[in-house]
Order: sequence, then structure tokens, then C-alpha cells
Amino acid sequence: MRIAYFSWLRAKTGTASEQIDLPQNCNTVNDLIDYLSGRHPALAEIATAQGSLRYTVNRRYVEKSHPLTATDEVVLFPPVTGG
Repeated sequence: MRIAYFSWLRAKTGTASEQIDLPQNCNTVNDLIDYLSGRHPALAEIATAQGSLRYTVNRRYVEKSHPLTATDEVVLFPPVTGG
């Protein structure tokens, strides 16, 4: 599975993207966020805040309950603000 981090999430995780083997207990985006928070403690700080992250799976916006497969591409990014 490929995971990509956009914007300031790159600084929080220390990487723009990574390739991981999807753990058996990761069935949804929410499970994956919990797993990635363990790998990247700085991500854990913001991952639990309501509305702090957006997700795409295979280039489609999804909710945290969206199911995952080992071949998915998941992108995490902060909400976009305008000004």
C-alpha cells in the first residue's frame, strides 16, 4: 500500500510518501490512521482532532469508515483553507 502525505503533514511525518504492508488489523481508513499514528507520533497529535485530516483512497474522497485493500493508494492531507 502506498501512503502519501500532503502539505505540512510531510514535515509531521518526515516523508512525502511511504510504501507499507497493510497490517491484518487495518480494515478501514480509521484503522490505518491509528496504525500510522503509532509510526509517526507527530501525526498522532493531529489525527484525533475532528476535521483535522482529509483522506482519499485511489483518488476519491472517503470517510474514515471506508474499507481498505492492500493495493490501495491512500493520501492524507490537512483541510484546505482560503483567504
